[in-house]
Amino acid sequence: MEIKSADIISPIAEGHYGYFSLVEHISTQAHTHEFYEIFLVIRGEINHHINQTTETLSSGTLVFIRPDDVHYFSQWHDDNCELLNIAFLKQTFDAICIFLDDACKVLLEPERPPHRILRADDRQRTVQQWKQWGQLLYRDEHRARVRLRALLATLLTEYFLTPFENINAYVPDWLQVVCAAMRERKNTIEGRDALLRLANRSPEYIGRCFKDYMSTTPSQFINGLRIDYASDLLLHTDTSPTDICYTVGFGNLSHFYHCFKAQWGCSPNQFRRRYRSTELVL
Repeated sequence: MEIKSADIISPIAEGHYGYFSLVEHISTQAHTHEFYEIFLVIRGEINHHINQTTETLSSGTLVFIRPDDVHYFSQWHDDNCELLNIAFLKQTFDAICIFLDDACKVLLEPERPPHRILRADDRQRTVQQWKQWGQLLYRDEHRARVRLRALLATLLTEYFLTPFENINAYVPDWLQVVCAAMRERKNTIEGRDALLRLANRSPEYIGRCFKDYMSTTPSQFINGLRIDYASDLLLHTDTSPTDICYTVGFGNLSHFYHCFKAQWGCSPNQFRRRYRSTELVL
């Protein structure tokens, strides 16, 4: 089944806003579109059947659907699910591609639709922006058209065109959730034990997934997060590099210095002198 743009999308506004509060209101029949759409799971979990595969989407998942994608939904266990959806014309996407120097075309390449897990603050902001646009759509379709293009350009740039480990690879939902959770300071500091607890999978399987989907190892990923944390502390505090080493979760000072130099090409003290002075001037 193909859903026609003329059936749901205003040619003036070039877009359609949808809110689905019950699972039974969400499409359960396989279909394609004449248009693009982006949907956001705002509560609960749901099975998303897409291009002959099935994935379970959790709250905060943002998905970019292309016209040729074949998909539908089904209930996950007995859970309800709420979705927000913005559908928009091909000509709208083409115009945004031109505005962004064709950067959007990378979104058309993966076999599965690109998707991201939004942090709680990003999710809340996105929901508010979409609802405001939906209200404008019913009041002034001409203004809604301009606002839609601005909204989509920002959305695509912030969440789909900014690298998330590897933009061209499909990253399983559970791994995206784990990576996002590991960025919380307490998990970054705890390190491997936190990652294993959050993933709830065997260390061997986790290691394979990091290698296959993110071209790194769990240890390298955790060390990268810790170095990012250490960099913030070097720029924004007077804490010594030695204390920072143990604060961010490293148990060995030599290893900390090795990882720091590998990432930044200089020692922690050199980093602080070089970049903190620049930041203070700004």
